[in-house]
Amino acid sequence: MSVNLVIFGRTYLFAEGLARLLSDSVNYQIVGIACDDDDMKALLRKNNIDIVVTDHPECCSLLEAVLGTGHPKILLLSDNDKNPLLYDELKEMISKGLAGIMPKMGDSQLLKKAILKLQSGEFWIDHKTIGSILTNFNQEQKKISLTKKEKEILKYVCSGESNKSIAEKLFISEQTVKSHCNHLFKKFGVPNRMKLAIIAAKFTATSTHKSNLSTNGQLQ
Repeated sequence: MSVNLVIFGRTYLFAEGLARLLSDSVNYQIVGIACDDDDMKALLRKNNIDIVVTDHPECCSLLEAVLGTGHPKILLLSDNDKNPLLYDELKEMISKGLAGIMPKMGDSQLLKKAILKLQSGEFWIDHKTIGSILTNFNQEQKKISLTKKEKEILKYVCSGESNKSIAEKLFISEQTVKSHCNHLFKKFGVPNRMKLAIIAAKFTATSTHKSNLSTNGQLQ
């Protein structure tokens, strides 16, 4: 079964060149190319698109705005060496339909392999991009500074303690615990206790071979 592709490029020259590169495959059909939001919206509304190949980092938001949750899979060709993706950016893009990511400077065989993986329902991300994103994730987390009290509360949150239990252990009010938790949500960029515990656990796991929580309130 042939898969319908759209090429969404930041420049027409790039989009046209990519379309020619992929035009010899019998596994998919290129139904159009676009270089601006209006052209992309028109293609989406007129065609049944399966996969969008793009170097445009805002493509996920555009598709979400046009088609809601039922939009095509997105393969992003990333300038990761020049503009590294942050961990939080990747999470948001995946939630909006990103199904694959590879270096923009990757070879044509890698690109075709990635498209076939998306076609079969798999997620594609190359090893180099994974390494870069994890490095950026660790660097971002190292910038988070916590007070002594926030460290204590974070430890109990990661252990699954309730606000009431934490308040009793630290001899403070539940409202004070809640206030500290809200500060932690903002610092770690998470919406709730579960995600706070997960991301804090991931970070401390990568930090134990260094010094965990330093005495000056800086996560190392």
